[in-house]
Amino acid sequence: MRSTKSLVSVSAVLLLLAVLPATASALGFDGGGGASFSDSVNALKEESKSLKTPTVSTGASVSSELAHFWEDLKKDTVDDICKSAELKLNKDGKLVKVLGLGGEFNRYMRKLPNEKVALVDEVKVSLSAALGNEVLQLPNVQGLGVSLTGVLEGKSLVVRPLESDRYCKELDTLIKLYQVKTILPAKAGRIAEMQNGEIWKFPLTLRIGFGASVGGAINEVLNVTLSAGKTKETKPSVTLYRMDDNNLRLRLRIDRVEARSVGFSASTIEIPMADIGLINAENILADLVNKAWAKEINKYVALKLSYGHSSFSGKKLLLEFMLNPNNPEQMAALEKFLAGDFGIVKRFIELGLRFNNFSENDESAGGLGEIEGAAGQAGQAVDAESSYAGSNIYHGHSDNINIQIPVLHTHNNTWSSSYNRYQSLDKEGETLHVQQQTRVNNSSSLNIPFVGTVMKYDSQKNVYVVNKEGTGGQATRPVLMYQQYEGFVKQGDGTARYMLEKANSVLRYVGMNGDGTDESNVLPSANIFPPLPEEESTDPDGNSLTGRPSKCYKSAVMSFKLLINERGVQEILFAPAQAILKAYMNMMRAADALIIDKIMDLFTINKKGEVAYDSLAVSKRLGLDPSERYDSGANPLDIVATLAYTATQVIRDIASVKEASDWKSQSEKLAKVAAGGSKSGLKYEDFLKVVVQLVRPGNVSAEVYVHTDKRVKGEADVTQNYQFFNNRDNSFDGTIAEVNQARERFAEPSLLTD
Repeated sequence: MRSTKSLVSVSAVLLLLAVLPATASALGFDGGGGASFSDSVNALKEESKSLKTPTVSTGASVSSELAHFWEDLKKDTVDDICKSAELKLNKDGKLVKVLGLGGEFNRYMRKLPNEKVALVDEVKVSLSAALGNEVLQLPNVQGLGVSLTGVLEGKSLVVRPLESDRYCKELDTLIKLYQVKTILPAKAGRIAEMQNGEIWKFPLTLRIGFGASVGGAINEVLNVTLSAGKTKETKPSVTLYRMDDNNLRLRLRIDRVEARSVGFSASTIEIPMADIGLINAENILADLVNKAWAKEINKYVALKLSYGHSSFSGKKLLLEFMLNPNNPEQMAALEKFLAGDFGIVKRFIELGLRFNNFSENDESAGGLGEIEGAAGQAGQAVDAESSYAGSNIYHGHSDNINIQIPVLHTHNNTWSSSYNRYQSLDKEGETLHVQQQTRVNNSSSLNIPFVGTVMKYDSQKNVYVVNKEGTGGQATRPVLMYQQYEGFVKQGDGTARYMLEKANSVLRYVGMNGDGTDESNVLPSANIFPPLPEEESTDPDGNSLTGRPSKCYKSAVMSFKLLINERGVQEILFAPAQAILKAYMNMMRAADALIIDKIMDLFTINKKGEVAYDSLAVSKRLGLDPSERYDSGANPLDIVATLAYTATQVIRDIASVKEASDWKSQSEKLAKVAAGGSKSGLKYEDFLKVVVQLVRPGNVSAEVYVHTDKRVKGEADVTQNYQFFNNRDNSFDGTIAEVNQARERFAEPSLLTD
């Protein structure tokens, strides 16, 4: 879609200014020892009653991770036409020579968290060398390609807040090309003149890669490719953020990562440009249009299937300084440090030499010393002490499956496992060890060439198990955190309520100990997305029919966070097998209540730790005739057997975590079990539905953020934070804020954040 916009460029924007009404908006964001399981059930229920009322706050803040999720959800969708206005010139355009930069220029608008429109100037810089050789030719198969690649690429990003909160009102600003702004040259005077809220970002990537691939065409219809590769990247970046009149934040990041990957893809052969039958005029413009349109059409009409696996390891260094833009000495020191031009790269290389010493196996005290040395070296150069200095050492692996059905639907599923070691100068060098499991699903429907995607639904689920290690080497017991993001574009009200049910399905079970659910601990989904009244009609035979009509919402997003503290995790790990059985069966009542309610008392735990039952007694209780035949999967005894087997595996999964050899192995095991890497196969919210029943509500905290952009007449939008079970003793705010702050600081910044 963007490649086509580059061809209409300025003239299209001028046309928009002439014919469009100035009305447009898009969604933005405001911005120890624990008690044993033998504690009485009565006390557990009393605590639940005292904590069950959720509190609501309209002044909700949104994490940069959720903002990033929302940016990805809205990407390439059919949206406000003024928001889609974009100026883009290729490497031969005049504007790319601004301030000596070379590459591709792009200017567009996006919404900031405060709902104001931001103008983004992006200038890409690229200097790369690649060598690819065909070293083997197989009969009827494309050649085996082996390549060695070296790349240095980057871009200057300047984000400037504008006055209006409407895109169309800022179209005249968009076309003022004489106001194009870049981060280079990084001179003291230019830096001091940054306006409040303005962000300069200069990320670079230095990459060396080796790859091999082999592929071929099957019956001239299907392309099949196998590939493998290894890359090493160093990704330094500098960010300047003018926070207010007297504060300028400088952030320096270095990320070194090594990755290995293998992949498979199959796709229908693309339609040749000549066969599409576009513009026939023999001139340069027609050729450019044909190429762009053919590329856009093929992006949507090709049937594709791909799978990839990658493993990665790396380390990051983050240094942060608070500077005064009104201090000439500090600005002069900053200019000298940045060297005014591509000397920035040299500075990162100098910092990186010390960065080589960072290791995952460092003791906390040793890692602290390395961070202090790097922070001191950079601090001397910019004439300021660091406000934050830390490191992140990580490794993991991920898998991805992508399916594209032309125009109708695209689905992408990614699951990953990783470990992150965060350490900073804060809290005397305390180290955070985070085991993470993630599942991401992205689906889009009605993907129309040149227009965009009409309908989307994205989901991201994360399990984090956290241990804190002091400089003395002592590690705390694990804390379990769960974060879930759900969002959609153009979906019905049933889908909207189902999105909230993802959180409700866990919240209603907290502290129930196998005794039903507490419906007071749920989101008011029918109030947030009210259903329409039922309507009566008749079929062709005159029979009365009752149905509920549906309505369509433009977009909405939900964030669900749940934390089980140290004491709560211990309650789970030391829960008796009978209590785990009861909790699992209570969760399964949602699907099999007619069976479970009749035979629950017949389940026992045998000497092998298995869930057992008397099949004859079960048959009698259910009133089954042994001679009766059932369709596959419909025999109630098969359902009973499956329930008993899965309950046994859940009990063993929890026991396997408790029996882990050390604290780090225990945390890794807990994260995997919670994400479905277990015998039972229960994962994410299904696993939580069981274990939250075993925990006292005082050891659980939860928070749900909901933001809607309904565009439905008569319905108000919602931007709310709902908090559940929070109290002063469960350390929810401190723990979750500390971990999230570390993750977000080291994560790739979203477009509009630093």
